Amino acid sequence: MFSDKLLSLLSAFSKYDLNRFRKFVLSPYFNDQEDVARLFEVINTALRSGDEAVAALDKATVWAALYPGRAFEDAHLRRLASDLTLLAQRFLVEELRQQDPLTEALDLQRALEQYDVQKHLAGAERNIEKLLSQSAGKSTDYYYAQFRQYWNVFSRASKMVATTGYTDKLIFADFYLECFYLAQKLKLYIAWLLYRGFRVTEREVPVVPGFWEYLEDERFAAVPLIRIYRKVIVSFTDSENETHFEELLLHLDHFDRELTRTDLRECYFIAQNYCALKINQGKTEYYYRYFTLIKNMVDKSLILEEGQLPEAVFKNFITVSLGAGEYDWTEQFIRQYADYLPARIRGNARMFNLAYVYFYQKNYDRVIECLRDVEYSDVVYALGAKSMLLRTYYEQGEYMALDSLIDSFRIFLRRNKVISKNLKRKYNNFLNLVKKLTTITASDKKALADLHRRVSETSYSMPKNWLLKKIAEIEKGRERI
Repeated sequence: MFSDKLLSLLSAFSKYDLNRFRKFVLSPYFNDQEDVARLFEVINTALRSGDEAVAALDKATVWAALYPGRAFEDAHLRRLASDLTLLAQRFLVEELRQQDPLTEALDLQRALEQYDVQKHLAGAERNIEKLLSQSAGKSTDYYYAQFRQYWNVFSRASKMVATTGYTDKLIFADFYLECFYLAQKLKLYIAWLLYRGFRVTEREVPVVPGFWEYLEDERFAAVPLIRIYRKVIVSFTDSENETHFEELLLHLDHFDRELTRTDLRECYFIAQNYCALKINQGKTEYYYRYFTLIKNMVDKSLILEEGQLPEAVFKNFITVSLGAGEYDWTEQFIRQYADYLPARIRGNARMFNLAYVYFYQKNYDRVIECLRDVEYSDVVYALGAKSMLLRTYYEQGEYMALDSLIDSFRIFLRRNKVISKNLKRKYNNFLNLVKKLTTITASDKKALADLHRRVSETSYSMPKNWLLKKIAEIEKGRERI
């Protein structure tokens, strides 16, 4: 195949990107090599024709298209591919710059300072002030931009001793640099705290002596991110005192208009991590606190990232909302937001999670109806669908169908080459436990105690709580259907 590195990069471009990149390649300022432009046209034509055309691009084919009748030169073709790859990477950087007018304006300010063009410089600085005032929120990027603005002015002023307000400019530059550093430092510290919550690590993010006391300086009281991040940290380091968490939620409500959408979304996810911590400690009332945070994110239109909804966020929201007993809301959420999932999993995610809602509602006929439309080509959804169908048959008392599914499930596990041995072992254990549920009686106390012990030792990656609930029902002498 011809230059996998180049083709993988250009294949990631949308048609819009390819159109803009074509203009970039044809610009003599960025590219003065006609052969590089011709190489792009060959690849561009293949990309627009489909995967088969791209796969057919071997070195001989590309060379013949570029230089018909000329002897093949591998080194020359590799150099052209390398130059086009570098050009594509530069294009991505330029596109990113155009999406950030503030950074571009700051770069212009710095560039104009090299020339004695005061009118242009004054205009550029007025534009920077305008862009800063229009910022969607005060992120770490906002404080860094403020620092750059004042640092550029300070650098210019430092060359002229008599400049008015020299010290003020220096102090402003220093303050905004501190805001950027402290907010970013706290953000990294929070990331470490969250990682430490589910991974054992001996490493930690160090802080200099007196760091926490320095944050109490009244200059930082008006910096939303610093105030919120400080409250996040104390919420997790002193998690037993739930007052800190209540104050964190008040901060999020108070400062939501002063944060960027990205920062506010991250803060909500962090607050949800606190709720998850409490749920894992057995405080099930936090399911509803967690759900309230989810609902707030939906109401504030915070859940989409670049027009898409990450699958993990979608699944987590549904699990928590069902745990909070909000079945109707969850069903509406699935119907409204499944279309924003990646296309390859959209259909499976919609039908599987609707089945999940109906299972909680004990509407087992609709569970089976939804699961019929789940494509088993995706191993994750295949395992989830079979597991749910198994529990549905048990709840309905359909033991012949249940036994048949257990047998076919074992064959599926045995034949599948993608599922790890560890996961296969867990699912086979789950099947054994479900099979045992169908044969055990309330009078067999010893067998029930043994089954309870075996279930307690299983991983939460299996439906552990459901198994324990079914054992409890048998212990109470509930008649199975």
